[in-house]
Amino acid sequence: MPDEQEDPYFDSDGGSSSSTTFERQPPQDLAAEQSVLGGMMLSKDAIADVVEVLSPNDFYRPAHQAIYDCVLDLYGRGEPADAITVSAELERRQELLKVGGAPYLHTLIATVPTAANAGYYAEIVSEKAILRRLVEAGTRIVQLGYHGSEGAAIEEVVDRAQSAIYDVTERKASEDYHVLEELLQPTMDEIDAIASRGGQSQGIPTGFVDLDGLTNGLHPGQMIIVAARPGVGKALSLDTPLPTPDGWTTMGEVAVGDHLIGADGKPTKVVAATEVMHDRPCYEVEFSDGTVITADAQHQWLTDTRSSRKSAQAAAVGYNRTRNQRTFAEVRTTEEIAATLRCNTADRRLNHSVNAAQALDLPERELPIAPYVLGVWLGDGTSASAAFTSDDPEIAMYVEAEGYRAPQVRYRYYEIQFAEPEPIAERTCVVCGAEFVPRTSQVRTCGKSCGGKARLVSEPVSQPTCPDCGKPTCGLRQCEACRNERGTVQALLRTMGVLGNKHIPAEYLRGSESQRRAVLAGLLDTDGTVAPSGSVQFSVTNERLARDAYELVVGLGYRCTLTTKGVRGRTEASSTAFTLTFTTQDDVFRLNRKKLVHKERNARTPRMAGTRFITDVRPVASVPVRCVEVDSPDHLYLAGRSMIPTHNSTLGLDIARSASVKHGLGSVIFSLEMSRTEIVMRMLSAEARIRLGDMRGGRMSDDDWTRLARRMSEISEAPLFVDDSPNLTMMEIRAKARRLKQRHDIQLIVLDYLQLMTSGKRVESRQQEVSEFSRNLKLLAKELEVPLIAISQLNRGPEQRTDKRPQLSDLRESGSLEQDADMVILIHRPDAFERDDPRMGEADLILAKHRAGPTATITVAHQLHYSRFVDMAQE
Repeated sequence: MPDEQEDPYFDSDGGSSSSTTFERQPPQDLAAEQSVLGGMMLSKDAIADVVEVLSPNDFYRPAHQAIYDCVLDLYGRGEPADAITVSAELERRQELLKVGGAPYLHTLIATVPTAANAGYYAEIVSEKAILRRLVEAGTRIVQLGYHGSEGAAIEEVVDRAQSAIYDVTERKASEDYHVLEELLQPTMDEIDAIASRGGQSQGIPTGFVDLDGLTNGLHPGQMIIVAARPGVGKALSLDTPLPTPDGWTTMGEVAVGDHLIGADGKPTKVVAATEVMHDRPCYEVEFSDGTVITADAQHQWLTDTRSSRKSAQAAAVGYNRTRNQRTFAEVRTTEEIAATLRCNTADRRLNHSVNAAQALDLPERELPIAPYVLGVWLGDGTSASAAFTSDDPEIAMYVEAEGYRAPQVRYRYYEIQFAEPEPIAERTCVVCGAEFVPRTSQVRTCGKSCGGKARLVSEPVSQPTCPDCGKPTCGLRQCEACRNERGTVQALLRTMGVLGNKHIPAEYLRGSESQRRAVLAGLLDTDGTVAPSGSVQFSVTNERLARDAYELVVGLGYRCTLTTKGVRGRTEASSTAFTLTFTTQDDVFRLNRKKLVHKERNARTPRMAGTRFITDVRPVASVPVRCVEVDSPDHLYLAGRSMIPTHNSTLGLDIARSASVKHGLGSVIFSLEMSRTEIVMRMLSAEARIRLGDMRGGRMSDDDWTRLARRMSEISEAPLFVDDSPNLTMMEIRAKARRLKQRHDIQLIVLDYLQLMTSGKRVESRQQEVSEFSRNLKLLAKELEVPLIAISQLNRGPEQRTDKRPQLSDLRESGSLEQDADMVILIHRPDAFERDDPRMGEADLILAKHRAGPTATITVAHQLHYSRFVDMAQE
C-alpha cells in the first residue's frame, strides 16, 4: 500500500472519514476506483469500456490518476497493460514508489470482483467526480456571492456562477494549458482525416459547395459575421406619423430608446432603427377609411384575406366541424399585397384587411377639468365662455355629477362653474364679542364701529396668503394671478388654450381609456347622432376639433372615417362640415335617449366593426424611407393618423437549415427580429420550394400541399431550436446556449441580429456596447466549442459607391466586429439596387475576412420567393 503521507485524503475503509474533528471529505469511492484499475489490467475490453467514461482527473487519489494515465498510454501504443507492464512503465516514469509500488498493483487486481463490470465501476467513479466538481463550483459560487460584486457588475458575477455550473457537467480539466508535444499528434490526425476525405468539409457544412470548399466548413470556436445592408427590410416614408404615449412623432424623427404604441395598445420601446434608405421601390397603400401610407415594396403588414375571414367565420359557427380556424392573418409585404389586392372572384372583391388596434392602454392622468365636462363644452359650448347650450337637462345633471355646478341662466343656456366653496366659519368679534360671518379671512370685527377699536384690543393679524402659490392676497382664497389662471372654469379653459380655439388637448388624447371614453361621451351627448344603419356620427365645422375627435375614436380601437361636405356658414372656415362615422356595439353615450336609439339600430343592422380593407396599392416615385424595430412580442407598432398596425434575414437561416435539416446537427437561432412563426414559415418555403407569398396568401396548389407534406416529416425531426424572445441580453443568450449544449449538444448558434442586442445597462457609447457583445460572443463560441454566426448590418458606405459592393470597413457601429471575427461574409445583391441588372437573381457572398485561409467572392443564386439562397451549380 502507498504511504499514507503521500495521500492525505486516503481513508482505509474506502468511505467517508469517520472522524468528526475534520471537515467532511469530498465525494469519493475508493473501492470503485480500485476495481476500475484492476479490471483494466485484467482485460483489454475493460479498457475500451472505461476510456469512454473516465478521464484521469475523474479519479480522486493522485496515485490512481497516475496508474490510469499509464494504462491508457500502454493501450494507445498497442502494448499489453497488466501488473508487470504497468509497473515497468511507472518505474520508467519514476512514479512507481509514489503509487505504492508493485505490490499495490497486484492488490488492485486481487480486489476487483470481475473485469466484466469495469464499465459500471467507471460510472460510479464518474458520478463521484461530478459531485466533487459540484462541491468545488458551489464553493466558488459562495465566494462570488460574498466577494464577487466588489468592483464587478452583477451580470458578470451571475455569468461566472453559471459558467462554473456548466463546467461541472462538461467535465473540463482544471489545466487548460498543453505542452506542444501533446498537441502535435492530434493536429496530425486531423490533417490525415481531411486528406482521407479528399479535402471535404470537416466542420459544420454551410450548404454552399464553393463556400465549404474554401473554408472547410464552420469550425468549433469560430465567430462568423454575416452582414448586409438592411435594404431588404421593411420601411415607411420619413413623414409617416407614429403615435407615442405622449403625442406624435414621425418615422424620420424617432430614435432608439423612444416609445411608440404597439398593436395591443401598450407602449413599446424602439430597440433599433435603420438609417435613411434611398432609391427603394415605393407604393402608396390606401385603406377603406381614406388613410394613405407610403411604404417600400418589402414593408410588412399583418393582413387577413378573404380565406382567413371565411375560416374564422366558419370556426365561429361550427361549419368546419372542428370549430378551429384553419387559415389565419399573415405577415405580407407591400409587393405581395399589390399582387393579390383583389380576389379571383367574379365580383373582384377586395382581399386584404387590417384589424384595428386595441384601445390605447395608458395610465390615468391628472387633468385640470373633468373629461366628460370638457367633452360637453367642446361639443356644444360657447367658444368665448364656460357655458353650453342643450335641450337635455340630463346633460347638466351629468355635469353636476362630476362635481361642478351647471345653473340654467336662461332657456337652454347653462353655465359651468366650480362647486361653491365652503363658507368661512362664523367667528367672534374681538371688540364686542358678537358672532358674525366675515367676508374675507383676515376680518376680525363685526362692523365699522368695532373696526377702529380692533388695533387697541388685539395684536396685528399677519397678511393672508394664497393657498396655491403662497403669495400675499387681499383676503380672498386665491391671489389675483391664480384666480385668473385657474380660479374659475373659464380661467382653466383659457389656460389650457381651448377658449376661442376649440380642440382636445394632448393630455386628454393620451389619458386612460376611461378618461378618453368620458371625453367622447361628452362630445356625443351634445353633438353626436346615430345613423339609421346604427353607426355613430359626430359632425362639426371646426376642422381641428374634428381631427382631434378622429384621433380620440381610433385611439379607442374603432375604425373611423372622416368625410366633408359644404354647408352654409358665417365664414369660409365654418362653411365645411367634418363628419366622423364609426361603428361599435359599446355604450359610447351617457344620454339615455341616444343610448337607446344606438342599441335599437345596432341590433337591427349588425355590421363588421374594427376592420379596414386595403383598397389600392399603387407604385409611386421613390422617397426616403426608414424602419424601426420595437420590443413588442408580435413586432407590431402603430403608424398613421388612423393608427394602423404595421410590422417590423435569410443567409443565416440557410446555414442553420443546412446543419439541422440536411445533416441532423443541432443548431439554435436566437432571433431578435423575426418571430418563430416567420422563421418556420420561411424554412418550410425553402425546404418544400413553395413560394412564400403563396404560403402567406393561402394560394397553395395541390402540388404545393403534396410537397409540403412530403417534407414535413424530415423537417419535424430536425434538431433546430428557435428563441424569439425580445430584448435578449448577452447573459441570457449565454445561459440558454449552455443549457442547449448540455441537453441537446448543439453544434451551431445563429444570432439574428447583432444590432438589436441590448446590455440592459448604461454604456458610454453604442460602439463600446457592440464591442463588448462581439468579445463575449467570441468567448461563447470558444467555451461551447461551436461555430457562432452573428448577423449584422452594414452602414451606408455601399450606397455611396458606384458598384454598391460592401467592404469590410462597412460593418456598423464597431471595428471590433472585424477584429474578433474569424470570418466575415458580406452579402451583395446587384438587383437590389437596379431591377434590370444583367445579374438579376444572383448574389455575391464576399468572404472579406478568413483567418484560416484565403478570401474570395462566391456567387450563389437567391430565390427570395422561396426565402433562400442556393448554389448556382445545384439548381
